Amino acid sequence: MISAKFTSTLVLVLLLLGASFLFREDISRLLSFQEKAPAGSMPYSDESSLSGGEEGNKKESAQVLPTPVKPVISAPARPQYTGRDPTEVRPVPDEVRLFTAEQKEQLYATLQTHGRAVKADPEYFNGWIQVGILKKTIGDFEGAGDAWEYAGVIQPLNSLSFANLGELYWRYLHDYPKSEKNFRISIKNKPYDPATYISLAELYHYSMKEKYDLADDVLLEGIAANPQDNPYESLARRLAYLYEQRKEDAKALDWWKKVLSVAPGDEEVKKDIAELEAKLPK
Repeated sequence: MISAKFTSTLVLVLLLLGASFLFREDISRLLSFQEKAPAGSMPYSDESSLSGGEEGNKKESAQVLPTPVKPVISAPARPQYTGRDPTEVRPVPDEVRLFTAEQKEQLYATLQTHGRAVKADPEYFNGWIQVGILKKTIGDFEGAGDAWEYAGVIQPLNSLSFANLGELYWRYLHDYPKSEKNFRISIKNKPYDPATYISLAELYHYSMKEKYDLADDVLLEGIAANPQDNPYESLARRLAYLYEQRKEDAKALDWWKKVLSVAPGDEEVKKDIAELEAKLPK
């Protein structure tokens, strides 16, 4: 029989997956990181001498010239973390109400473990990502933002922390300019990730009415950056659906046909095409 402890753990895993569905925590998705710059090198010096020749029985003593010392170039100091304590557990009751007491205890303990790890090593990138995921899961959106913001400080060329911040500022903190800014950084750092283009397009379409008309431009940008079949298909599908939402049926039909060209067996796409063809004038 399956033990109660195993069942509890399985339920916790499933709830966590649901709670953090919109956020990315797979480290294999990261762009290549910057390596840590050396703290500095020892001053360089090289002793050399110039010897004079012999004149009769007289020897000129060698003269040792001072060698300029190259300056030590150190990596710039990393800004210190100034956000909320990464070990702090601040749950929001509505966000944790589906968890049992045992599951909440496991969540909080895991958060504190990762929190202690990043306090011990502030450049532990994956630890900051996990602190953010766990804080977001328990409803501490401010704490999650602090963790992911610092992850971007220590690894400014990653895409994961910025994509997560884009989702957080859009869906939970409702700071749309910050969401747009972080999605844009994520795209710059990893232009071949279709998911971020889709998120930015949906931000424009659903939440930033002043940039409503830019949603399709973002998806077209993503398609241009992702000529591979599968990413192309996901972005083209979203673009076709977007045009349907806008009642731009001719454009929707054109893009559904492009989707069908890479997914010829998709019956739903065939159905969409048939319905659009019936609506448009012959």
